[in-house]
Amino acid sequence: MVFDWKKLKKQILDHLAKRFLFILRNEDTFEELGSYKVTLLNIYVLASSIVVFVGILLFLLIILTPFKKYIPGYGDVKNQSEYIVLERKIESLENEVRSQDTYMASIRRMLTGNPESIQEATKDVNIKQEVANPVQKIKEDSMLRIAFETNNNTNNSNQKAILPNRNINIRKEPNFALALNEINFVTPLRGTLGAAYKPEKEHYGIDVIAPANSPIKATLAGSIIQSDWSVENGHPIAIPHNNNIVSIYKHNSALLKRFGAHVKAGEVIAIIGNTGTLTEGPHLHFELWYNGSSVNPVNYVRF
Repeated sequence: MVFDWKKLKKQILDHLAKRFLFILRNEDTFEELGSYKVTLLNIYVLASSIVVFVGILLFLLIILTPFKKYIPGYGDVKNQSEYIVLERKIESLENEVRSQDTYMASIRRMLTGNPESIQEATKDVNIKQEVANPVQKIKEDSMLRIAFETNNNTNNSNQKAILPNRNINIRKEPNFALALNEINFVTPLRGTLGAAYKPEKEHYGIDVIAPANSPIKATLAGSIIQSDWSVENGHPIAIPHNNNIVSIYKHNSALLKRFGAHVKAGEVIAIIGNTGTLTEGPHLHFELWYNGSSVNPVNYVRF
């Protein structure tokens, strides 16, 4: 049996073409207020038009207005720019509150003569002792140093020294540059560099910005000669090392080593902070001194 599609199509069209009279009457007086001739096709077209219009209106409402944020399942509110800005502000305020709490706790301990112990200062800090990564010395560099010292008394700043298997141009440089370049300094704190070394503006070190509770390590071995409090520098700590080198660490939130303690290179000595009047946020102010003169730490230490 073959299905007759033409017959079905004719039945549907006849059904849609049926005419109806739509009359409006007053319920009390039965007065005829209006009459309208309609067909099922007109009703279907009108209903479809209303649905399409409402759909377009809702689509534009969702796309062009903030109303979409309140529709369940439409995106993630955490991806919205307003949410991200507010979240960052809240995190910044929380960090400031924690820094202030640490600062006030340190002040109270100093006034009461009960300094903070290492166990108390690091109870909420996950400190991982890092081993210094020594820089392998290059044979040619050592030979260059020997040649420089041999010819240090001459006045020719560009003379040539003939070294085994290689000719190297000798250029006179300050003695301390060569001396410090051969020392394997441990990075006291890895982070973003802030204020640069500007001795002409009495800024004799560099600022390193890092997250709160970051541990600060001794750049070389030595015995601590300063571990106290000052109004300008907060909790500073200073360590003299061999070869007339002194390293200074300022604005710490907690000091983990006392005066006279011997520390190894890479040993944790303090926690980053925001103490003292010469600071505007958690960071480490690191200074490096050689033979009584300050030097730029970034020339000798990798941050």
